[in-house]
Amino acid sequence: MPTISVLMPAYNEGKNLEKAVRETMKELKGLDYEIIIINDGSRDNTLQVAKELCESFRDVRLVSYSKNRGKGYALKKGFEKSRGEIIVFFDADLDIPPFQIRRFLKTLQNGYDVVIGSKYLPGARVRYSKKRRLFSIWYRTLVKMLLKLDVSDTQVGLKVFRREVLEKAFSKILVKKYAFDVELLTVINMYGYKIYELPIKIEHKSFDSSIDYRAITRMFIDTMAIFYRKNILHYYNGDNK
Repeated sequence: MPTISVLMPAYNEGKNLEKAVRETMKELKGLDYEIIIINDGSRDNTLQVAKELCESFRDVRLVSYSKNRGKGYALKKGFEKSRGEIIVFFDADLDIPPFQIRRFLKTLQNGYDVVIGSKYLPGARVRYSKKRRLFSIWYRTLVKMLLKLDVSDTQVGLKVFRREVLEKAFSKILVKKYAFDVELLTVINMYGYKIYELPIKIEHKSFDSSIDYRAITRMFIDTMAIFYRKNILHYYNGDNK
């Protein structure tokens, strides 16, 4: 197995971060890996917990900045500091149990460039509220209609990439927050890389939380901007494998 970099963006995840890192390390035992925590301008004790983890474990590193800029920005900053031939995106909130990472890494070795999780494939196990489920279905339909992206799910927080895929795609990515995953997968798909989907297990901790309608509005605007760049400006064209 090539060298692995796990990029773990964290915003106000002080209560989950240590467990997320320790469980991820347990799952990657025996492999050549690093875990890069990206503190995305947290206002709780995330930074302190991250520093303590870095002091305790030589395979854990930290990227930190004071202003919250969004998951896409965090992942790009973490990627710039990474050394792995394989890059793993993994959320620090532990909604996705880390034991699934090994399965994604093994699948990547079967000739694929990207492996992503999906809530919609047979075998997926997802626990979340009815409102969240309805929004997920609505957004999935919107993406398929507007962007012709041939994947069943863009939003799952576990994704695995060959390094060269991100080196090429990140140069075109403009979205920093809500529709980052959609833009990234749209560019990767346009460049002809092989994307494979695996069923995922997700247990949202905030099961009864209300939908953030402001975030949904921003996500819709960002998605329409991706559509405009792809189909009107042809901004993503001009490069291929």
